[in-house]
Amino acid sequence: MKQPLAFAIILLAACSAGTDDPEAEFQRELAAARDQARASLSVFWDHFAEPGAGEYDFSLKGAFPRRDGQSGVEEAWVDQVARAPDKIVGQLASAPHYLGDLQKGAIMEFQESQVVDWAFFQGEKLLGHYSTRVMLPRMDSLQQEWLRSLLSDDPRGGE
Repeated sequence: MKQPLAFAIILLAACSAGTDDPEAEFQRELAAARDQARASLSVFWDHFAEPGAGEYDFSLKGAFPRRDGQSGVEEAWVDQVARAPDKIVGQLASAPHYLGDLQKGAIMEFQESQVVDWAFFQGEKLLGHYSTRVMLPRMDSLQQEWLRSLLSDDPRGGE
């Protein structure tokens, strides 16, 4: 009689794991968004190579090693993207926090394996921005409203 009760308690504890920690759930959602962005990166490169009418502002989000003495990476958007066979080059689109003395506009060289998100405009709608979509609930209402008006319903643009 004691074994089924103990098993039921363990099963309930296992089922509730992960739901009690909102930050852990948020990190799982961000990781899934990165995976989706990486899985659809070919959409970005196809449009980047031959932009359609009204397609512009191609940006990538890269994971760059921190330069402040701490381990880990800082994810930062780069624009003015150029692609070479062995690297990607772009400019930091905003001031980073943990990349040493680098400022907005600094030239960054990185590998495709460092890309964690992508974005471009197709007309008046932003495609990509997988991580931004996950972060929306954490933004203030004005930011949410503004971004929701820009983000496409489908991050891939319905392809």
